[in-house]
Amino acid sequence: MQLGPGLLITFLYYFTCTTLITTVFSSQVLRLSLVTGMPYSVGVIFGLIGGLLGTYFNRTVTVSLEFKSKKVFTATLQDALTELGFEETSKLDDFVVYQRPALSNLFSGKVFVQIGKGKATIASRSRNIKRIRRKI
Repeated sequence: MQLGPGLLITFLYYFTCTTLITTVFSSQVLRLSLVTGMPYSVGVIFGLIGGLLGTYFNRTVTVSLEFKSKKVFTATLQDALTELGFEETSKLDDFVVYQRPALSNLFSGKVFVQIGKGKATIASRSRNIKRIRRKI
């Protein structure tokens, strides 16, 4: 089961959005017509940069962690997620879904946690995973 968009979809999303915004913005600021092609060149350059940065920071990462005591690990993980502002919101198949309340959820995404026998699987944006790993 894939949680979140893949690498290609993430890149295309950030590339397309950044290219469109930069193309329109540069045509207005530089007072160039869209017919000249120059705003498109600027848009594509910034689109590549935006796509690469967006993909690096917002790609979905899945981590498997091993533990000895399910009770201790669950408490530690719950404390870490609470400290980062995540709350349990729902269940999806075998995963428990955590997210931040209100508008902050738009920028942080969701955290998917599956705890099995001696092993936990956590999936979220790469920056969320880094923060969670530091807390655990």
